[in-house]
Amino acid sequence: MIALGLASCKKMESNVVGTDGIPTITSVHTISKTDTSKKTLRTVTTIDSNGNSTTTVVGSAINALPFDSVTMSGKGGNLYQIVGSNLGSVTQVTFNGVVAYFNPAYITNSSVIVTLPTTAPFGPTQTGVLAVTTLHGTANYKFTVVQPPPTIVSFSPVATAAGDTVTITGLVLDNTTSVKFGTVPATIVSNTSTQLKVLVPAGIVEALISVTTAGGTTVSTGTFGFKYLIYFNGLTTGWGGNGGGYTGYSGTTFNFTNTANPGVGTTSIMATYGGQYSAIQIGYGGGLPTISSSALGLTALKFSVYGGANSKTGDQLQIVLDGNYNNAVIITITAGAYTDITIPLSKFGNPATITEFVAQTFQSSNEVVYIDYIGFI
Repeated sequence: MIALGLASCKKMESNVVGTDGIPTITSVHTISKTDTSKKTLRTVTTIDSNGNSTTTVVGSAINALPFDSVTMSGKGGNLYQIVGSNLGSVTQVTFNGVVAYFNPAYITNSSVIVTLPTTAPFGPTQTGVLAVTTLHGTANYKFTVVQPPPTIVSFSPVATAAGDTVTITGLVLDNTTSVKFGTVPATIVSNTSTQLKVLVPAGIVEALISVTTAGGTTVSTGTFGFKYLIYFNGLTTGWGGNGGGYTGYSGTTFNFTNTANPGVGTTSIMATYGGQYSAIQIGYGGGLPTISSSALGLTALKFSVYGGANSKTGDQLQIVLDGNYNNAVIITITAGAYTDITIPLSKFGNPATITEFVAQTFQSSNEVVYIDYIGFI
């Protein structure tokens, strides 16, 4: 009878999750999140620290068989199967000290399915330890948390001169090894997990920004710079006083190489309006290049404007493209500061070609306005 009783106990214990025994980890396997393995029902009995038993009927663990691979490293957010012995009474799983989520329904005495936390430390200073704690002890396993790919959320300003600083914000930017504008490397000024400051390399008019870390390379969805420029440290060839068209009317005087109050780069346009309705007029006339909005993928006009002498915050300018005054856009300026202006081309009636830029004042005479980097994005 004693022998029969012992045999009976052993038989029952084979179905108990959380039996006595120090836990061990023999391997870790990757698991596909899209696993569709069939689930078979089984009865599981668990015993808590007070000796109370609970019996439940659950589906089998979502084991991906055959396993994708045995691994000793992984990235946050992915599923992994820990394989070993005496794992049934697991109370906690940690990666580099950060607690991982697991579903108790997917625990067996030889397997635990966990999600590696996205907050688990990575990089050269990590402890590299996967720990499984049960009611009867803790098992440690050498496991490296791999840095996930970086994410670019935004960058500012969206256009500026060579040598100026652009701030890139994002996620997992730790230990950035390279930032490029197109294929041209940029100098990294500072680097944190969520922010990069870089210097714009020379020769960049319009380019995507890429960031490379130990986790991989990501490319910005938005484009830095302009797809076409009318003015940037000088008029583009063929525009205004640089080979084509006119430069203004109604008593307005200009300086296209002005070095006072440049917005970006070294120069800006200094315009002294001669009276009400006087204007900066760049373009209009022979010799202008043909700029196709659709061919270049232009979506908006972008420029920066500064209120100088005799201007007041709140003064207005009327912006017109291609002489279409029926679709003029009114903007306000700030005295003593630059304001970045971006206007969708739809506001101007979606011109098929760009042949003229006009900034007309409604204010008193002798008002000075500085305009910088006129272009299209």
